[in-house]
Amino acid sequence: MNRATRRIQSDISAALKEAGLPPLKWYDVLWSLERHGGQLRPFELAQDTIFEQSNLSHLSKRIAAEGLIDFVELGSDRRGKVLKITEKGRDVRKRMWSIYGPMLHDRMRTFGKADGWQAFIEAEQNQTCPN
Repeated sequence: MNRATRRIQSDISAALKEAGLPPLKWYDVLWSLERHGGQLRPFELAQDTIFEQSNLSHLSKRIAAEGLIDFVELGSDRRGKVLKITEKGRDVRKRMWSIYGPMLHDRMRTFGKADGWQAFIEAEQNQTCPN
C-alpha cells in the first residue's frame, strides 16, 4: 500500500513538474485553503493537512514567495497571521488538478477491479526484481 502511494505520488509529481507546475505537496495547502473559504490560521491548516506545523511554515513561505498565498495579519493581534489563497493560487491549484485528478482517478480505478491489487503487486515485483 505504501509503495503504491509513493509510486502514484511520484508519477503525479513528475507530470506536474513536466507541465511547469509546483510540487504535489503544494496542492494540499492550496486546496485546504480554498475549501475553507480561502483562508486559515497556520495551526488550522496544519490540522487539515498531513504537514507538521514547522514543515508547513517553511512550505508556506515558499508558496507565498511564488504569489500563491498571502500572510495576512489578524486585526490587532500582530503576531496572529492568516494564510490566504490568492487568485493566482486558485488558478495554479485548478491547473494542478487538471493533471492530478485524472491521473489519480486512473490509478485508483485499477484497484477497484477484482484483480486490481494482484495486478499491481505483480507489476511492482517485476519492477523491483532484477531479471
